[in-house]
Parts: sequence; structure tokens; C-alpha cells
Amino acid sequence: MRVDADDFARPCGDGKMHHEIKEILIEPGAVNALEEAMSEGFLKEYISPLLICDTNTCKATEKLMEDIFDRCQVLVLDADDLQADQHAIEIVENYMDEDIDLILAVGSGTVHDISRYVAFQYKIPFISVPTAASAEGFVSTEAEMVWNGQKKMIAAEAPIAVYADTDIFANAPTELNLSGAIRVNSSDTYLTERKISETQIKEGDPDTCEKLMYALLRSGVAGQAEGE
Repeated sequence: MRVDADDFARPCGDGKMHHEIKEILIEPGAVNALEEAMSEGFLKEYISPLLICDTNTCKATEKLMEDIFDRCQVLVLDADDLQADQHAIEIVENYMDEDIDLILAVGSGTVHDISRYVAFQYKIPFISVPTAASAEGFVSTEAEMVWNGQKKMIAAEAPIAVYADTDIFANAPTELNLSGAIRVNSSDTYLTERKISETQIKEGDPDTCEKLMYALLRSGVAGQAEGE
């Protein structure tokens, strides 16, 4: 499913364009399109990308994304007790070379919050590669951080592209995708007649997982536009 990125860049009440997303793919093999974009497409200008993942998402993606891992510097965060907090940010900042010009977030909500925060601080773009359909914040301009022991929403960078590969996120742990379905089904921004089947999510149905990923992306943008 190639999504119209303009749907994620419409002006809100303040007249501002809140997202500048160039490409959104939700389909099997989406990471192949990412590799192509890095080799020959609009991402080829970035010559020193940093891929951020955790030990779980690295294991889940390294074979399917082998060529991308090879062309990037790779930082694997320890998934045990991983939080988007000052400790995680310090680890990433210690890894940041001055020539890094692009960040790839390969993970779910926590990896994305860490990546979008660092991208904003360093004024570089980032790419979203969701590994589970578990959160609404993949295209957010805010990061949910744990700062001095308190949860805070902090200004961050929205991705310039999203490559949601069904072969990856439909095979995520069931509880992650199920949490995304529950989140969408309870959201006022999603239509009742289009509820996501939690039974089909448990079964890992690819089409249902794709619908869930799309719903999460749209719901996250709608909630942010309303100031939620």
C-alpha cells in the first residue's frame, strides 16, 4: 500500500503544514524500496546514515534488511529495560559522528522516540521503519521521553519517510500489535464501522495488520493536530 503522503501534510487550524513526509509504504517488501531509495532515489544524497535499533528489532530485521545494515553505521541498544530517557540519549550522542546525516529508526515506539529526539537536536532527517503496529507516534513531531524521572512530550523530528514492511511488523510479538489494535479501537479519531479485528491481529493476518498500521499513522496525526 503506497499511501498518499499529502494526507499527512494537511494544514491544521493554525495554517501550518505539520509534516513533510515524502513517502509512506505499508506493504510486504517495503524495506526493499528503502534500499532502492538509498541507492538510486531521493535518499542517495545521504552518505553517512546511522541505523538505530535494539537487540530485539535487530534480530527481527537484520536478514531482511541486510543490504541496508551494510550501508549504515549501526547502533544496537540493549532492549532490556530500554527507555527513551537521558541515559539512552547519552548512548546515542556518544555514537554520533559529525558526518552522520540521516537516522534510520528500526523499532517500535521507544526506538522511534529516541531517534526522533536526536534527529531534532542534530537537525538531521530520520526514516521510520516500524517493527510492530503498536503505537500512534511513528509520524509524530514530539517524542515521549522520561526526563528526570518524569514523562514529558518534547519537540522532535517527524520522519521524512515511513517504510512499514508487512513481512516485519505482521510478525511482531502478538501482544505488541494487539496493543496497537486496542489503542486504535478505543480512539475517538477512528470510525466505529472500521474497527480492527483483534482476532485477526492475533492470527497475524497481513491485510489486517496493514490496516492497523495505516490506522495508527492516521490516528497519531489526527490526535496531534487536535492538540491531544
